[in-house]
Amino acid sequence: MIGSLVKFSCDKRNLYFPTAPQYSAFDGMVGLVTSYTRQEASGDESVRVQWVKEFYWKNHDFPVKESDFNLLNFEILGVVG
Repeated sequence: MIGSLVKFSCDKRNLYFPTAPQYSAFDGMVGLVTSYTRQEASGDESVRVQWVKEFYWKNHDFPVKESDFNLLNFEILGVVG
């Protein structure tokens, strides 16, 4: 999973997490998975993504370079080995 190229999808987020904030600024953003964690008890999979293109979000004065989300928020574009 680490090294995979992924794209954030608001449609998938709405499907799996309908009551969570949608983070529409992230929709369609592409990133590289730099960290992967699977919770043994629940089976939840989380990833840290380094965004291919940094972007500014809301009222922050600094660019978003990486983010952590549940893997279900992403479309997998390419898998490394």
